Amino acid sequence: MSEKVKRSIENFELALKKLNEYLSTPVVSDRDRSGVIQAFEFTFELTWKTLQKLSDDEGLEVSGPKSALKNGFKLGLISSDEEAIYLAMLEDRNLMTHTYREELSKEIFSRIERSYLSVLNRLLKNLKKRS
Repeated sequence: MSEKVKRSIENFELALKKLNEYLSTPVVSDRDRSGVIQAFEFTFELTWKTLQKLSDDEGLEVSGPKSALKNGFKLGLISSDEEAIYLAMLEDRNLMTHTYREELSKEIFSRIERSYLSVLNRLLKNLKKRS
């Protein structure tokens, strides 16, 4: 595994640690929820960019976030039953980056808390096993 990929994994781990930290305390205000969503957006960017770098190392073509995620499946880092979750994360990241609606932010926050955080933690575990 190249140094570039190792550094990317380390950065992903730091961002994910911050997201875990934000969700470990009660979220009581709109500001708290916005902070969690921002941390999710940043963590998700590092997720697909880490998979992109790893794909490059493995000789797989990547043309953007969706193909980087698909390569994560091919490389066995993301299980096939998580595919829909990762695609939903990508869609939610895109929605929150380009628009803000309070009801949507509540829905996305709930998905981060219920399912996104656990699959991101599992991906980090799988990346670390591979390195």
